[in-house]
Amino acid sequence: MNPLHAIQSLLQDPPPEFAFEISASGIAMSRTRPPATLQHVPLAEGVLVPSPIRENIVVLPAFMAAVRKLVPTNGRRTAALILPDNAMRLAVLEFDNLPEKEEERMALVRFRLRKTVPFDVDSAAVSFHVQTGNKVLVAVAPAEVIAQYEKPFRDAGLHPGIVVPAALTLLELLPSTGSYLVAHRNSGALAILVIGNGVLTLSRSLEPNHDAGGVNDGVPLDEIVSNLYATRVYVEDQSGARPDRLYLAGFGPEAQRVASRLVAELDVEVEVVPEEHPGLAGYLRSLRPEQSSLRPVQSKKVAA
Repeated sequence: MNPLHAIQSLLQDPPPEFAFEISASGIAMSRTRPPATLQHVPLAEGVLVPSPIRENIVVLPAFMAAVRKLVPTNGRRTAALILPDNAMRLAVLEFDNLPEKEEERMALVRFRLRKTVPFDVDSAAVSFHVQTGNKVLVAVAPAEVIAQYEKPFRDAGLHPGIVVPAALTLLELLPSTGSYLVAHRNSGALAILVIGNGVLTLSRSLEPNHDAGGVNDGVPLDEIVSNLYATRVYVEDQSGARPDRLYLAGFGPEAQRVASRLVAELDVEVEVVPEEHPGLAGYLRSLRPEQSSLRPVQSKKVAA
């Protein structure tokens, strides 16, 4: 599917020269022109704590040092920044009718968002795309959060022309047909997406309990299983059919163990996306769909 192209009016031709995926555990970077080669600089725990309602970069000197290790020193370059899912909000809003004028649509989207996001929508950065059936896919974040991520890269000589959440870009790795769920673990949080025939119909976010252990501990597995089961039941109630499968992304070495449990408890086929940085891989795939990104993506099925 192609949600990245749809929601991002910021996409440029030619594309940015570099793409960075940022998470609490580190920053991954690749050139956008082939050959796409990965570089990664880890971040110590506590340097970055993604959130849409508070300061994200807690230890700025350490974050800046990681950026400078990755950014070329010669000249001002363009870049795409792929942010942690829980630094932004993805939402799907349904409307009976939409105004024709873009500015009236934006005003209506902002009005609806006021009921669902925990920050000031009027000053927030908002991008939206009208999908089939007047289902509007929206990415929103406080302007100050976006500026906080952009500034270290600008100070290092890069111009961030695209800012997008990782959950959106990783969808480029997945099928454009069928009905399925996506569970993306990133920076301790979990994004749950529902896809139906190329349309993103539902987006949910589970946040880690920072008071009970911090970002690295993340959302407990029991909570992940419970929420995915509830989402599967919701999809079945709404559509009359069970999702074809569930894709897991960002689960690292635990992926196969988590997948085996989900197969048993959700009674649905589970596939693991093996990319270590799926947001970055998906973004690169969106630029050249006919080519592999960081390496070939071959999802692994998990039997019951």
